[in-house]
Amino acid sequence: MSTILTPVITTAGLQAVFNATLNGLEAKITHVALGSSAYEPDQNRTALVAEQHRMAISSGKRASPTQIHMSVIDDSNHTFWVREVGFFLEDGTLFAVYSKPDYALAYKSPDVDLLLAFDLALSGVPANSVTVIDQGVDLNLLIAPELARMATAQICNMTRHLQQKFALMNAGIF
Repeated sequence: MSTILTPVITTAGLQAVFNATLNGLEAKITHVALGSSAYEPDQNRTALVAEQHRMAISSGKRASPTQIHMSVIDDSNHTFWVREVGFFLEDGTLFAVYSKPDYALAYKSPDVDLLLAFDLALSGVPANSVTVIDQGVDLNLLIAPELARMATAQICNMTRHLQQKFALMNAGIF
């Protein structure tokens, strides 16, 4: 299941895009930060309220002139509810922020790596004015069906084993 996020592009983010395009460049999103505070963000925000972990973007690409797709993986040992997401430019400027009062996107456990994918629609900036700089990690989310089939096969195998053990116990053999 996916949730559509509509982040607020910050005033500082818009200024960074404007400055980059004046020089014939693109603003570069390099990091995503996750935080634990839930609120209604505004354009004047310059930081997350309760940032827990900032990560370099693992994989990213421009899906269209006005849409960027990116994936991050939080493999930290932090524990928190993800309630805010910040998209940061290479100079540390908060480009865009998402949060919603009384809403959590995910739970980060220290025992589980959290993989998140975002499609950032850039309707408030000129086309091709923002790009993403990633780490070149191919996070292929398309293997999920294969993993589900393998897990199903393993569970079916365990069920058969338990049924055989139960049958042997009822026959007095085990």
